[in-house]
Amino acid sequence: MKARVITGLVGLGIAIAVLCFITSPLLGILIVPFAALAAFEIMHVAGVRSKPMLGLGIAVAAALPPLIEYDVLCRLHIPVSAALTCYMLLLFALMLVRHEETKFEHVPMTLLASLAVPCALSALTGTRDLLRLQEGAAFHQSLAIYFLYFTLSLAWITDTFAYFVGVKFGKHKLCPKISPKKTVEGALSGLLLTAGFNALFAFLFNTFWLDGFRLRIWVILLVSLFVSVISMLGDLTASLLKRNFGAKDFGKLFPGHGGVMDRFDSLLFVAPTLYILLLLSFTYHIPAFYMPL
Repeated sequence: MKARVITGLVGLGIAIAVLCFITSPLLGILIVPFAALAAFEIMHVAGVRSKPMLGLGIAVAAALPPLIEYDVLCRLHIPVSAALTCYMLLLFALMLVRHEETKFEHVPMTLLASLAVPCALSALTGTRDLLRLQEGAAFHQSLAIYFLYFTLSLAWITDTFAYFVGVKFGKHKLCPKISPKKTVEGALSGLLLTAGFNALFAFLFNTFWLDGFRLRIWVILLVSLFVSVISMLGDLTASLLKRNFGAKDFGKLFPGHGGVMDRFDSLLFVAPTLYILLLLSFTYHIPAFYMPL
């Protein structure tokens, strides 16, 4: 428990560092090591042992966040479909060349690790850019900071509340064959406490920080409940992936928590979901998360 709390405080420091870079083009660079490590952990757990395939997967995972951040493929007039096709052909070629140590399933697992993970993490920069595009010159750093905080809280605070309440009061297993420690009591408390926590922080942002905007607290409350469920689905999906390959954790980088994927599994589902909800809100004029004064 002590190691878990200390590591959680370190993670909080990382989150604050990310918040400091929210308006900087360096945010895409900051994502690189996490994307590369998470990709390696997934491939390692899946049994990918071919060094060329491992190296290629890690390189692509590391390259994608800055490629997305700076829109490199578009600037070079390279179609995304062409780049993906070449990448898949190269992976299949490596499978054939190293067939003695490579299984067919290693190719889709490498694709999942090297493409889905960095793209999901890059939704953080996508959310920031979406807000900038929406507000134009009126873009406020405080608004971007709030939505990045909101994304991280939905991924991590939900899990934190669910864990501690589940340990103390949990009696009914949620998915015992996938994640034996998760309980129904913990899951419900994670949903409700996270929603209340985010509603309180939205009120504080409205009162002390945001200038020219007001968050709609009832929207924040509803979205928090919905996306917290998505966060739990991400956590359970990662647990099922580990169980399928007979692994307890993805890694040991964070004592008491596991590897990068053990900490970022929920975020991989939450960040794209929140980005899509913001995009739908702006595109179809659904009641927005916030309103200008």
